Amino acid sequence: MHSLISIVGVVLTWKENYPEWSQKIKHTLIYNELWKGVCVGDKDKEPEQRTLDKEFSIWENKNSKVYALIAASINEEEICHISPFSKVFEALQKLKEIYDSHFGLEVIQLMIKLFTLELQNDDPLALASEVKSIMHDIKVTNVELDIPLIAFLKELYPTYSNYLESLQANGNLKDITFDSLVKKSVETEKGFGKKTTP
Repeated sequence: MHSLISIVGVVLTWKENYPEWSQKIKHTLIYNELWKGVCVGDKDKEPEQRTLDKEFSIWENKNSKVYALIAASINEEEICHISPFSKVFEALQKLKEIYDSHFGLEVIQLMIKLFTLELQNDDPLALASEVKSIMHDIKVTNVELDIPLIAFLKELYPTYSNYLESLQANGNLKDITFDSLVKKSVETEKGFGKKTTP
């Protein structure tokens, strides 16, 4: 197990390094033939339960090895998230649910930050550096950008900033798309008694 941990080479500490950690875990387990049938079944679904005693014993041994590897490569605060689960598939799904759920919202927050940047002290290089830093932060989330959503958010700022910030504060921007934001906007406009076009 020590050799496996050294191959992974990264400890999951928080959402910032979840993509790197999950990829390294996956590749390590694939290399050691511990991925298929333990972490995933067909088409990324839960592996089928083994029924024969011998098969179950082999599966249980592999499941225990993978669970130990995962537990060794996450910090103590994260272990509490997986401790209720005995199956590796369920533990990995829980971590994915926790960390992937942050990325969509984080990208929108970063885009909003990007739109509200201003030139400070007549220093275009400082502004360029800030833009580059934000774009790097967006890239490391591995979220595929929704270009119409980006354009729409940009046009909504600053006029609808209070509305967007309230959605953001309530977590309602987490999984938002261009179409769903348009729908929410229509509902909001109707609430104010304004006429809307489909």
